[in-house]
Amino acid sequence: MNKKEAIINIISKITKIDPELINEKSTMSDFSKWDSLCHLNIILELQKKFNKNVNTSKMNDLNSVKKILQFFK
Repeated sequence: MNKKEAIINIISKITKIDPELINEKSTMSDFSKWDSLCHLNIILELQKKFNKNVNTSKMNDLNSVKKILQFFK
């Protein structure tokens, strides 16, 4: 599994959105289920998986699959 697939799987698992609907262009605003609480849980899960901390000011900026991918590259 590559990094992009891992990120999409984490977003899918937490938001309960079909992974087939999530791609690199997906953003928080595309899905009503991807709310602020889900976003926090996604970031926490990604921090654990990739062993990289995200400071709180950066967290809000990571609002799309593309931005998350770039941050965790």
